[in-house]
Amino acid sequence: MTQVKRSSDCGNSPKNRMVEDIAVALETRDTGFLLKVLDPDSVWNHSGGTVATAETIFEQVGNLDMPAEVAVDRVMSHGKVGAVNGTSGEQRFCHVIEFTSVKCNRVRRIESYCG
Repeated sequence: MTQVKRSSDCGNSPKNRMVEDIAVALETRDTGFLLKVLDPDSVWNHSGGTVATAETIFEQVGNLDMPAEVAVDRVMSHGKVGAVNGTSGEQRFCHVIEFTSVKCNRVRRIESYCG
């Protein structure tokens, strides 16, 4: 099981918490959570290419290796967009997440940068 160290940026911000939850789900391969929040027409752009539709995102995330530890450094959100960065195992990540509305309950697009 992956050990998760969360950011201190989410205290009183439900939007920040949602952005962090999505990033943690991506990094810990929590496909169950992702299926609940991804819009059926979601798009994920990442270093491996572009994946369209929630179903194909679910499949690709499920095939990734599980890191021993995920640590979230910073989280921020504004309007329909949020961003989170941190480390996953030995690798750094940044996910920029666009929601379908300002309610931030369904994901339209994810841009992921890893290195």
